[in-house]
Parts: sequence; C-alpha cells; structure tokens
Amino acid sequence: GENKPVSVIKKNDLTCKIEFTNKLINKLINDLIINKLCDKSGNCSQNVQISFTPVWAEQGDVIISEIMADPLPEVSLPGKEYLELTNRTEFSFNMKNWRFSSDGQNILFPEVTINPSEINIVCLARDTSLFKKYGKVTGLKQFPSLTQAGKIICLSDSSGTLIHGVEYSTVWYKEELKSGGGWSLEMIDTRFPFYDEGNWKASLSRSGGTPGTVNSVSFNNPDITFYGVKNAFPEDSVNIILNFSEPVLELSAVPENIKINNKEIITIFPIDPLFRQFSVRPADPLIKGESYHLDISDEIKDFAGNRMQKHNFIFGLPAPSGPGDLLFNELLFNPLPGDPDYVEFFNSSEKAIDVSRLQLVSINDDSGDTSQVSSISEEKRCIMPGTYYAVTTNKKSISDRYYSSDPEYLFEPGSLPSMADDKGHLILYNIELEKIDEVLYKEKMHYSLLSGFEGVALEKTAPRQKSEESVNWHSASESSGWGTPGAPNSVYVELPATSDKVVLSSSKITPDCDGIEDFLVISLSLTGNGNIVSVSIFDEMGSYVRKVAVNMLTGPETSLIWDGTADDGTPVNSGIYIVFITLYDDTGKTEKWKKVCTVIRN
Repeated sequence: GENKPVSVIKKNDLTCKIEFTNKLINKLINDLIINKLCDKSGNCSQNVQISFTPVWAEQGDVIISEIMADPLPEVSLPGKEYLELTNRTEFSFNMKNWRFSSDGQNILFPEVTINPSEINIVCLARDTSLFKKYGKVTGLKQFPSLTQAGKIICLSDSSGTLIHGVEYSTVWYKEELKSGGGWSLEMIDTRFPFYDEGNWKASLSRSGGTPGTVNSVSFNNPDITFYGVKNAFPEDSVNIILNFSEPVLELSAVPENIKINNKEIITIFPIDPLFRQFSVRPADPLIKGESYHLDISDEIKDFAGNRMQKHNFIFGLPAPSGPGDLLFNELLFNPLPGDPDYVEFFNSSEKAIDVSRLQLVSINDDSGDTSQVSSISEEKRCIMPGTYYAVTTNKKSISDRYYSSDPEYLFEPGSLPSMADDKGHLILYNIELEKIDEVLYKEKMHYSLLSGFEGVALEKTAPRQKSEESVNWHSASESSGWGTPGAPNSVYVELPATSDKVVLSSSKITPDCDGIEDFLVISLSLTGNGNIVSVSIFDEMGSYVRKVAVNMLTGPETSLIWDGTADDGTPVNSGIYIVFITLYDDTGKTEKWKKVCTVIRN
C-alpha cells in the first residue's frame, strides 16, 4: 500500500530527508515514486521510480557462534581468546559502534562491515595477526573478560538493542577433558541462536576450534520446545520477578498478555540483558497468606517460534519459616552407582516459604562434626503450602532414573551435604539458625525383605508425620521405580475419616512393595501429650508375633507401621492377625483395643 511522506527536508543540494506516515518495514523492497523531479536549471523528469531496501540488524541476525574462553594449554590454535560472529542473513551490516557487553564492560566495534553469511573472528587488536590465516578478523582495543566458568556476553547494535547474547558455562563442553582449556565452545545449529546449553558443545576439531569457518559440531539440532515460566518471586508486595527458561524478546511489548489473579499487570520491564528475567508490578499489592495465580498468554513464543508449555505459576508473598513448617518427606542416601543423593521436603504450613533462607546440615553423630552445611536454594523461590521441594546435585540424572518424579519440583542447589549410605543425621535450619525439622535415618528403616537397598528411597507414609520417628518411614514402592522425588510419596496412606481413637489404614495388607497396601498404618487420635502406647501383633491362635511399640510416649496424633514381619524380620504367613493396643493417658486411665488385619501373600 501507499506510504505517503509527511515532510521533506532539504539537507543540501544533493540530499533530502523524507519522513513517511508509516514506519518502513525492515528488509522489504520499497519503490519511491517522485511524480516530478527538477534540477536547478529547470530540467524535469516525470514519474521517477527508485527502489530501495531499508536494512537494520534484528535480534539473531548476527550471532556469537564460537567462544574460546580458555585458550591454554594450546592444542593447535593461537593461545589467545577469541569470539566468532556469524551473519545469518543475506544482508550486510555496518558494525561501527556496535558493542560487546559483559560484567559492566562496554567494548565498541570499529568501522567494520559483516557481509551476508560471513564469519568474523573477533579478538584483541594486538592478536589479529595470529588469526588472519583463519579468516576475516576484527581487532578490538579491549576484549570481554572471558572466564572458563562462564558468564553473560551480549552483542548490541549502536543504539544498544540486543542482537545476540549467551550465558555460557563449563557444563556446555559436555566433555570434562576439554573443559580444562585449549578447546572452544561451538554452536551446533546456528538457526537457533537462543537455544543456549542444548545447542553448544566442545569443538570436535583437532585444532581445538574452528575460527573463521563452519563449526566442526554443525548439525541439525532444532529447538522444538519452550518450557516457559521457571519462577515467580515477589521481592515485596508490589514487585514480582519472573524467570523464563529462554529469552522472551517481545514480552515487554505486550504487557496485556500477563495477568495475576485475572487482572492485567501495570508495568513490566527486563532486568536481565538476555530477556529471561523481568520485573512486574501487579494491579493490586500482594497480601501475605494469599496465593496468586500468574497467567501468561500462550501466544508468547521463543525465538524459534515455540509456544511456552508452562504459562502459569502459583506464588505468594513469603513469610518467615518456623519449627515444623517444612518437613523432611523423602530421602535417597544410598543411590545407585553414578547417581547423586536427593532430599525432599514438604510444606506443611499455610505460608509461602522462601527456600533460599533455609540451610541443610549433615551431622556426624560419632565425631560431632557439623561442618557440612548447604543452602537448599541459590535463588529466591517460594514453596507453597501443601507442595513438595526436592533437591539434588544432578536433576537430569534423578529425573531420568525415577520415572515417578516431578521435575517441576526438583531443583539443583549447587551443593548438598554428603549423606552416608548406612545412617545419618540431617537438620533443616532457617537463616536465623532456628531448627525447622530433623531426621535420623538408618538403612534398617527400609523394608527388611528387599534384596538390596541401593537406589531405593525412604518415604514418609504421610507427609505431616514427625520426621524423627523411624516408624513413619518406609521404602518406596517398586511400582514407582523406588522413588518419587518432587511428587506424592508412593507409600502415602490416606486414613479413613472417623472419630474413633484408633484407626487401621485397611483391614488387609499385601506386603509385596507394589505400592498398594504394603503395610498397615495404626493411627491414634488422642488428647494431651503424656500418652504411653504399646502395640503388639498376635496371630489368630493368640501366639505373639511382633512388638510395634513398647511404652512409647506420644502426643495427640500418632501413627505406627507394621510391615508384615515378625520381630526377627522374617515375613509372617498369610492369615488373620490381631493388633493389640494399650494406652495409658496422662490422667492414669488405661484403655485397650483389639483390631483385626489380614495378611495376604502371593
């Protein structure tokens, strides 16, 4: 359609500046038609037509395609740092006053043009002679301080608009021997420059890198998924930080696509140079104790055009944690070879709790050593009431191993205290060093009839039970894959609603570790804290089988477990069994109950 000029300003005899009604479309051919064009002498031409194409770089047009962060020890290339830029388009770009940004550094480019599909090696000006034999080289007076551990590097145009950026790390090498130096990181598929870790690996070239040429790792590696929202955390009642799994380059332009409790937000702006983190202001101030639902339109896409899979998130204004607010719920302390440990917590409170303000301590009861302390989260994150939070040092390994896990509630805190395979003592503290919960675990807490305990997690039979009581723990079921990190426990038993003081979880058990009625839960609903309870099991002939509890001091709510074994750990035969419960309460009153349970073995 027509795009008429609104002004024509004569700059000099040979130059005019024309302003049009509508913005010109980038990289689209335009025809400028001048009905009458005359020179100073009065010579005129009718219907002059000039074709032109406005061109400016957009995000992803020129990309960082190779990073040599640690060139020593030399493999074959010069022992100098370099970055490689690739022009992914059919257009040329003048890069004068473009800049590399990293850790507060802003390093300007000189007068240089990157041509269509061209690869450009960028290094320090004094090192250009070393790289000239590999291809086109641009030397900079300064160079971004590249570290082997990783950092953010951004490439912006002269106006400061982000063209491309990466946050690389040693994990991207995927080969430990190459991560020590001398090898570059190369992008696998340059069609997907914002794919990050999944699209980078160590160079396969015998030289250690491929500056100025097509990457040695070049391969079809499409970005076909966009996870979406990773975290929403309120800094205070009017500022919420959103984190995304990939850059969301156009999010700030469409704030109406973001709602909190069905109300549009007031403002949004990026606080991360790669557009993965944003600050959002809600329509109404947040209130402690309330849950908030973040919803983002599924029209929002990543650079590759994928719609986000997770476009909602539940969060709340965090409150200080206190004793019993967060409870140990699942432990893997004897993993299979090559796998890490994991610890799972359950929020039993009515509060949103910031897990970055919690610390996990492993205590050696033999030596008294308490030096192993780790934060369970390096980022601020809310764990909401009634939800789980599992931590490990290798999320992928655990989620791949345990198919009943929920990766959404499985996190990598960076480090965890070591956990002995036979027994251990863990305490969860808040930042004020107030004890939140405690557990002492032993291999003997596992189901005794298992052939082995490697790779088998210990789970609570109900998440709100006391963690320090061994009777509340049982081996995860075989049907769950021997663990459920981040998900409800496979051995969770929901007791029937009743007003009775003593309740059995079922009238029968089938102790075969299939996750269905593997054990009997004996639930006691009492009054006061000075109750003394004893529980014994007898067979139908009245012969003694097992002591489940002997003069145990309990509070108002207590649950005990019988796993279908005798005192010596051997399995009892199929048949009818009597559960005999004796209670001495704090008033001196004695009560006794007899309950019946059938054991069925295949």
